[in-house]
Amino acid sequence: NAWALEQLLVFSNVSATIRTIVVKLEDGTLWVNGPQWPTGEFCKLLDELGPVAHVVVPCTALEHKAPVQAFLKKYPNVKSVWTVPGQYSVFGSIGLDVASSKMPYKVDGVFPVGAPKPSDPSPPWASEFDYRTLYVSLPENAGPVSEAIFLHKPSKTLITTDAVVYVPDSPPPIFETYFDKATVGAEGFWPKSVLQAVFLPLRQGSGEGDVGAWPGYGAVQGRLLRAPILRAFADARAPGAVRSWVDDVSKMGEFDRIITGHFASPIKATPADFRSAFAYLDGPAADPPIVCEDWSLLDGLNDVIATNKLGAPVEPGFDFKAGCKKVS
Repeated sequence: NAWALEQLLVFSNVSATIRTIVVKLEDGTLWVNGPQWPTGEFCKLLDELGPVAHVVVPCTALEHKAPVQAFLKKYPNVKSVWTVPGQYSVFGSIGLDVASSKMPYKVDGVFPVGAPKPSDPSPPWASEFDYRTLYVSLPENAGPVSEAIFLHKPSKTLITTDAVVYVPDSPPPIFETYFDKATVGAEGFWPKSVLQAVFLPLRQGSGEGDVGAWPGYGAVQGRLLRAPILRAFADARAPGAVRSWVDDVSKMGEFDRIITGHFASPIKATPADFRSAFAYLDGPAADPPIVCEDWSLLDGLNDVIATNKLGAPVEPGFDFKAGCKKVS
């Protein structure tokens, strides 16, 4: 009763899967999380699953909110639209409640920060889901960072957007809808695609195979992890808020799989696995095998932000690279 509809996100030198996650509710209608662009193929596949009733805008990241207005024009009769707080940009804005909405479509609810309280408004599908929302608003930043994670209780499925990823050992078939088969099959294509998507440098090693030739790829492939770019930008500025969110999600209830917005899904994982992906928040006792020098790109971008006062500073005393692997 859960599906993922994938599209390929391509900009500059970055290419990655991006997906809409769909759950069929007990009444037979569809809960649509992070709707992507309503192409003919997308809508045909979606319509085969059932009637669209509820739409969720799960985070403030541009690529996940940009298609929503077009999607709702295609499906104008949905019963509810709920969003995370803190939306901003040319695609509309909303604060912590519906009254603040300046979105270009009707919003029926805003997820409360953290865990919902009995006094908070509740979405019409709340009997089948639990949810927890990260919200970080720092005055120096362009806008808030916000993401909601959902636990679909009947299927024991955790539904995330950007919170965690699992990098597979080969490119998914959707890459051949944009790149030709020879390009996708070329040596180094997939490791370079992964490294560019997570903002690690294209450092080559002397080993054999993809893992040996691209050590940075070997450090992130085949395990549940927090994307390095989010560690360096979001978590480094609000580690306490992220830690509280992770704790709340881990205690929501049991799950045995995760469906994410990018890379591979579904992922076999438990609450303990989810928590382990954020172990670096608790210091160098964690085990992130990313080589220290491979953080240079993100370190440099943080330096540019700090020097030019383009955003909030990294929290003093917090090392998002804690436990990185040193090599001689």
